[in-house]
Amino acid sequence: MFRFVLSFLCFPFLLFAEGEFHLIHLGTSPNTLSINQCLSQSIYYFGFTKESHYYEIQLEADPTRYIHFENGMLSEIDCEIYQNNEKIKEFQTGLFRKKLPEVSYTGGFLFPAKEKGLYRFRIQSDETHRINFHIRKESELFQYTKSLSLWQGLYLGLCILLCLFTAAQYVLLREKISLLLTFAISTILFTNVLRSGLFYEYGFSNQEWFFRYVPGLLSLSPIGFVLFLREFLHIKKEHPNFDKYVKLYLYLMLASIFLSIIDLQLYFRFIYTNSFMLSTTTFGYSIYCLFKKKEHANVLFFAFLVRQISTILLIFTNTGYLPSFPFLSSANEIGAAIQMTIFTIVVSKFQIQTRIIKEQTVTKVNEELEFMVSERTKELQLQKEKLESTILQLSQTENQLALSEKMTELGKLVAGVAHEINNPLSAIKASIETLMESKQNETSQLGSKENIYDSLSTTEINTLKQLFRYQSDFGLLASYTERKEKKSDLKKILKENDLDYDEATLEKFLDVGITKLEEDQILLLKKGKEKLTDLILDEKNFRLHLSIIQIAVDRSSKIILALKNFSRITHSEHRKIFTLLENIETVITIYQYRMRSKVSLKKIFLTDATLLGWPEDLMRVWTNLILNALEAMKQKGNLTISSEKNGKHVEVKVIDNGPGIPIEIQKKIFEPFFTTKQQGEGTGMGLGITKSIIEKHNGSISLESEPGRTCFSILLPAIELIDPNETE
Repeated sequence: MFRFVLSFLCFPFLLFAEGEFHLIHLGTSPNTLSINQCLSQSIYYFGFTKESHYYEIQLEADPTRYIHFENGMLSEIDCEIYQNNEKIKEFQTGLFRKKLPEVSYTGGFLFPAKEKGLYRFRIQSDETHRINFHIRKESELFQYTKSLSLWQGLYLGLCILLCLFTAAQYVLLREKISLLLTFAISTILFTNVLRSGLFYEYGFSNQEWFFRYVPGLLSLSPIGFVLFLREFLHIKKEHPNFDKYVKLYLYLMLASIFLSIIDLQLYFRFIYTNSFMLSTTTFGYSIYCLFKKKEHANVLFFAFLVRQISTILLIFTNTGYLPSFPFLSSANEIGAAIQMTIFTIVVSKFQIQTRIIKEQTVTKVNEELEFMVSERTKELQLQKEKLESTILQLSQTENQLALSEKMTELGKLVAGVAHEINNPLSAIKASIETLMESKQNETSQLGSKENIYDSLSTTEINTLKQLFRYQSDFGLLASYTERKEKKSDLKKILKENDLDYDEATLEKFLDVGITKLEEDQILLLKKGKEKLTDLILDEKNFRLHLSIIQIAVDRSSKIILALKNFSRITHSEHRKIFTLLENIETVITIYQYRMRSKVSLKKIFLTDATLLGWPEDLMRVWTNLILNALEAMKQKGNLTISSEKNGKHVEVKVIDNGPGIPIEIQKKIFEPFFTTKQQGEGTGMGLGITKSIIEKHNGSISLESEPGRTCFSILLPAIELIDPNETE
């Protein structure tokens, strides 16, 4: 009844099925059964068996006749032809033997059977022992070959096309799922080619070792398929506990490859069972997704339904419930190719949608950035105009004070303040010019930069963002010696990773503070060396100068209150918690342009500290000490700034190798309005204000000076002492 129902359902296939000639099964020994006994035996044997099985058939003479075993994976076949109980001819072939010129291969082993006589066969198979036996004439063989080639060409061509398509997607988009899909399709293609016997037919017919050990690679097919599903369904992220079992399954399949070396037949038993269980499990899961209305439920259902149907057709064909005919013999391979086609279409559609979203996001970010830059530029322009107006007012006040002898010192003071304000204005002007030039270059190259963003994966964009966010002022404040050392180290790292940059580009890296590169950043540069390098340098330079402008503007607004702060200490500002080295580095950054020529700056920061106080005021301390040192050295020499622990305090030293300060002057140096400079060159209030600010922070300042070395030591109470190396 079951055969009847199944045959009725598959009636369209039966219309084209070819008739079967029945072999007589002799069992595992040709001498144990008589002919009459043999007639009652099954016409085939199905299953796994270690023993050789014998078959025979009596044929009349026919010059156009061939015996065709359609099994592609038979290990050994012996054919003996008897006439009048005498053996007249013998053939020995199979996968584990060298190919005979008399025996051809067309979807299976093909023997010439022109003579009249008794044909006896010994068959040994490590795969399933189901004999697909046919007697064909030359015309029938041609039709069979044509039909078989059609179906094989269909699924092989489709698999190859899918492989090339998904591989091209991975090369262009660098999406992990495309790589896994390419691997899955490649393993299915390998499985189909091996199972169909094409390796034997077109290249490995005399390589016994190939068919003994290479079948173990069939395990790669479920491995590739499961790896793809793991990524496609986001199992690792959404179901981390279940993902542990998925990993265990993958390890088990890898280990099964070695099982083929120990016992090939046992390996085939395992791989068939696994294939059926995997297809059934995934099909069951797709039905579950339909009921739960999960993402991609329809895709999973139809993809797994096709594979389940193809697997069932193959099983019923091998068990004899369906006739052996090219389409049914290739059903599993065709089903796998269709399944992979469905997944390829879905993944491609998803990637296109993702790319469109990324392009929209990048466009929106660029528009917001342009708006922010425009607004910030307007603010800077207004601040610049206010500062220029302030300078003009101070100049006018200085001229008025100069008319009165009693206001001479005050006039000097105003001139000094104007001079101090001019320094950040110069920094602002230089930075704005750099930003305008950078923006013009960015506008002219806007199209290429968008293409760069589009070609990057999510991981690479995150790496690029981290590189942009990383702030370093090394390039602006490093001495010649430091730059030379850092440049050598950076050049070595780039060369080891096959990244060759000219000297000018290396200098730009140092200017924007890039002195070392992480592994993911190096990989990013390798992907698009020239465009990505220009993009990174432009963006870092842009952010650096914005930071300089912000610092300079904030400091300029505080300088206007210098006279008031010096003459009377106010408590209108609330104290803040801040870090010492960040405070010092801010000042060094602003005045780096005065150290670039012939000044060698050396920083020895052994200790950082958290302080409670007024960070803007302390910046004035470092400004006064650094500028005094530069003027004492006449803008050339060695400047050293250090910090170290001193009990519960932190001690900062500013050392220069200028001519030194005479002893008679050292006692007066901290007095207000005392100066050794000529009239109009200084106010004499710098070190006085410095001492006042340090005492305001409950600290102290001392001086040690001799010819060739002057050292100012500042001692400040710390909330917490910090090791700079631990904070990096």
